[in-house]
Amino acid sequence: MLLEREQELAVLNEAVTEARTGSGVLVVVEGGTGTGTTALLNRLAERATATGALVLRSGGIPAERGVPFGVLRRLVLPLVAERDLPAPLLTAVSPTSADPGHSAPGGEAGAAVRADTLHWLHILFAGLSAERTVVLAVDDLGWVDDDSLEALAHLTARLDGLHMLLAVVRKDGLGTRDPLVGEISAAATHRVRARGLSRRGTAALVARHFGDGCPDEFRRTCHDVTGGRPKDLRVLCDRARLRRLGAPHWHTQRLRGLGESLHRERLLSLLRREPVLDAFLKATAVLADQATDDTVAKLAGLTRRQCAYAREVLTHAWPPAAGQGEAAHTRAACAVVLQTMGDEESSLRHRQASAVLDACGAGPEEVAAPLLHVDRIGDPWEIHQLRAAAAAARRRGAPETAVRYLGRALVDVPAAGHVRAELLYELGVTELDLKSPVAGRHLVQAARLMPRLRRRAEVVSSTPMDIVRSDPEVAALVRETAAGLGTPGEGDRHGEYLAMRLEARARYAGLEDPGLVTSATRRLLDLGEQRYGASAAERELRTVLVFAAAMGGQADHRTVARMARQVLEEEPAHTALTGLAFELLPPVLYCTDSPHFAASWLDAARLHASQEGNHATLSRVEAVHSLALLARGEVGAARECGVRAVGLAEGETPSDRVHATLVLGPVALEVGDAELAARLLEPAEPPADLRRFTLFGALNGILAENRGNPQVALAHYLDCGRVLERAGWVNPAFARWQVRAALIHHRAGRTAEALAAARTHHERALAWGAPTTLSRALRLLGIVTDGPPGIELLRQAVDIVETEGSRLELAHALTELGRRLQRESVPDGDRLFRRGRRLAAELVNAPADPGTGTPARSARALSAGLTPAETRVAERAARGLSNREIAEELETSLRAVERHLTSSYRKFCITGREQLSHAMGMNGTR
Repeated sequence: MLLEREQELAVLNEAVTEARTGSGVLVVVEGGTGTGTTALLNRLAERATATGALVLRSGGIPAERGVPFGVLRRLVLPLVAERDLPAPLLTAVSPTSADPGHSAPGGEAGAAVRADTLHWLHILFAGLSAERTVVLAVDDLGWVDDDSLEALAHLTARLDGLHMLLAVVRKDGLGTRDPLVGEISAAATHRVRARGLSRRGTAALVARHFGDGCPDEFRRTCHDVTGGRPKDLRVLCDRARLRRLGAPHWHTQRLRGLGESLHRERLLSLLRREPVLDAFLKATAVLADQATDDTVAKLAGLTRRQCAYAREVLTHAWPPAAGQGEAAHTRAACAVVLQTMGDEESSLRHRQASAVLDACGAGPEEVAAPLLHVDRIGDPWEIHQLRAAAAAARRRGAPETAVRYLGRALVDVPAAGHVRAELLYELGVTELDLKSPVAGRHLVQAARLMPRLRRRAEVVSSTPMDIVRSDPEVAALVRETAAGLGTPGEGDRHGEYLAMRLEARARYAGLEDPGLVTSATRRLLDLGEQRYGASAAERELRTVLVFAAAMGGQADHRTVARMARQVLEEEPAHTALTGLAFELLPPVLYCTDSPHFAASWLDAARLHASQEGNHATLSRVEAVHSLALLARGEVGAARECGVRAVGLAEGETPSDRVHATLVLGPVALEVGDAELAARLLEPAEPPADLRRFTLFGALNGILAENRGNPQVALAHYLDCGRVLERAGWVNPAFARWQVRAALIHHRAGRTAEALAAARTHHERALAWGAPTTLSRALRLLGIVTDGPPGIELLRQAVDIVETEGSRLELAHALTELGRRLQRESVPDGDRLFRRGRRLAAELVNAPADPGTGTPARSARALSAGLTPAETRVAERAARGLSNREIAEELETSLRAVERHLTSSYRKFCITGREQLSHAMGMNGTR
């Protein structure tokens, strides 16, 4: 019993009845694969046989579409044998003449034979239909051979007046573009369409297999996975019963998986019957996102018409799931096809796809994408395509994809040779973009494989500084390559460039080597003054040398500051945001009391970082601004900038957070802020960098002092000292440990130890010469020295930092001098003490301007580069106050006021007080 086919069966019965009356009938049964078209054709044949009609059956077979008259022979040959028809007619449709291996006669003779054959067929069936009704049932019209189609079309046009019924099955999507199929279908007198069963019909069919107790969800799943196609439903139910998916557990999920498997089998069966569809889907699957009409046709070896036919067949013979679009449907079919291909076929087709894409002018990544799926890469052309694709991926900002291309190329390249060396180099450089920890290892491997020394030097010299310093193997390779390269000859600009880059890296890796630190000043002098337009290699080398010379503290601070300024003037701010200059030069300017050298450079860096919107870069800029503010003694503003830097670095890499820590640490040391020190020490990771090690040691010392453990604090300070001394970092600007250790000895009554530490610190400060450092050393020596000599030392400390250097150090010196004079009952003591405390409070509590990170000052003063102290003096002078009135109001000396005014005149490019009011944008009134 056919479910839900009452109307279709009625039409078929009517057609059989009409055929018996002598009005020839053509019935077309249409429908998708699995919807029951063949079952309807069988029911028609059964009905006709029951009425006494002669029923002849045949059908199209994909494998025999090239056999001439293949379908008609299966219809006619039984009659030829039974009726003993004349030999000439038998020969016309004999297997011999129909054999595709025999060539048919051509020209007029061939046309005559063909015409005779068609005429004979018409006479044959006309004669048979005169005796009894004849029914010709032909299944799968879309797979019928061309000659049989022509014969059927010939008969279709001559059915009128015959007791004959021609019934054909036309599957959706098959043969739709064949004009003969269209001609036969258009002549239909009766037409029926087989459709999938409704949910009710599906439920009834499922109930026949599993009984009435089948749950609704189980029935709905059967309908969903089959679309109600009766054939698929029967197969699904049979397999579900064999796997015991029904009662009592009703495994609905497993049933759905079984349905998907059945759907896949249907596609594979379709591909075996339709070679055009098979070729089309394989080409589409291999090309993936690069599949276009042209590329698919070229790779599959099909015409555009064949590709269109394949799409139509796929849509109708393998229907999409509910709500599935055409693109998703094709992708699902391609996924099935890819799973059926073996490794050898897959590799071959992917190679062919890459060649086709290249011939069609596709981009490097499109050409290389199929090569990721081949079994082995060995052809130079394939390696070239993968390298080109990696370069293209890097240019568009996709280093992960570039690493994938290069990694695939490396798998099958021989373990030695320049090709592998270059691939490893490109891989290492790309991994640097990802901050991958294995980048350095790949760069080392690449350099070791380079056959030419000069090329090896190029590779090693391009290794980032942080990798050179953190990886001992890379540092050793740098030294080895530099020694092999030697001193470049005169006029060898490229060799000189490489030698400088290698030396810069070797010295950066050896920043904790006392020999390299102490030789930095001499090497700087050997290089001489920096020339305009110096190369990036020379700037790199000078940057490292300047930092090492500053840490060694043996050169004069003015010489080091001048050389740092020369590097800054040549270093573009936008390219240095993550470079060496941004790491090493700010600490140099800090300890040389010359942060103003970097003012415009930092403003340009801030602007560029803001435009980029990169939080890590903005954090670094804020950290450097904070250090510049701290060098001027503006500790409150410096702290705000440092806190902003920490906030911007939240969620970034550890290296990005280090810059903020290195800034806030000195702030905590300057003001003795134990709470801030504890916050900075919260990450328990061991500091690998010498600067962080000593900073953390000093911060731990502050915490110990705050907890009342001076001996623990002293141990921390002395540990810092031993490490710094061993590395040659003896610059007193960074030797805060000496100051604090001396003060602990002094408070404990160990005068000799306190004096020894203070004198050593003072001697080094004299050699260095920076005002802030020298004032701090004199202040320390004055504190631990009793009597008038101590007071004189404190006065010297105030005088040195009165007009230049850190304002906070001036506040400390004034406070200590005032305190000592108060103990000696000197009248000036109270005034100096109050002035120092007031200045310190002003510096600690002064907020920063959110736009610039500096304390709020007039725009003209900022643009001219005036320091806060110069601004205060210039504002009062512009209002008409005399030098003495300014000195009294600011509680400073006349000499300091005069120096500040002279500096302001020079920066404004004016000659005297009468021009100052206009330069400051003030009206000159008091």
